[in-house]
Amino acid sequence: MRPGCFFIALLFFTIPPALARADQATDIAQIHLEAIGGRQRIAALTGLRMSGVVVVGETRVRFTMIAARPNRVRLETGGNGRTLINATDGEEAPWEFDTGTWPPRYRAMNEAAAKSFTADAEFDDPLVAGAARGFTLEYAGETEVDGQKMLRVLVTRKLADTFALLLDEETYFIVLRVEQRTTAGGRKRQIITRYDDFRPVDGILLPHRLTVMTDGRVEQQMVMEKIETNPEVTPETFTRPKPARSAPPENP
Repeated sequence: MRPGCFFIALLFFTIPPALARADQATDIAQIHLEAIGGRQRIAALTGLRMSGVVVVGETRVRFTMIAARPNRVRLETGGNGRTLINATDGEEAPWEFDTGTWPPRYRAMNEAAAKSFTADAEFDDPLVAGAARGFTLEYAGETEVDGQKMLRVLVTRKLADTFALLLDEETYFIVLRVEQRTTAGGRKRQIITRYDDFRPVDGILLPHRLTVMTDGRVEQQMVMEKIETNPEVTPETFTRPKPARSAPPENP
């Protein structure tokens, strides 16, 4: 071996494994960014309005979801005369409004639901958002799911929550997210979200079908029939309405 080659080999083998895995994860994130549309298009995307159907067992309900960077979401579902709104402005606690309860009122979500909703409210996926949104990435090798080779990236958010993203080895699309979540009753459940039916929307490839499985059982499927980019939104779109203040009594 030539001296120069020996030095390069020695340098490679002295790189800490964690650092090497982080570098590989960074490379995967860069390829993923370009594969779904490129930095310029994604930077120009500030929000989405999606509408379609949520299927839960035999039940089908219509939905409209508005999402905006960095982590603002409003989800409205309705059927049989009932409307449910779940929303967060990314600052105050997530809130909900349900016309199926009486009296209907704007109220904070319970702790477990709020934590899940907040985690799902991130506008950019972790490979795009990266360290700017508190995500740490680590390459965890290749795996195979249903005969399909995938790249596995471990994601840690703000040194707390950890989950895995699985990317198609050929397209570099994120096709699976695997994580553990705690229910309101304190039970830990494995949640798998599958992303399918990628189609271009203003030059960005977005999934049009999401399937959520809990402990291996399909819980719900969300089918996007229409996706619009950069819809007009206001702070009131996401902020929990405040109760009207009572007028002060008039002086006699």
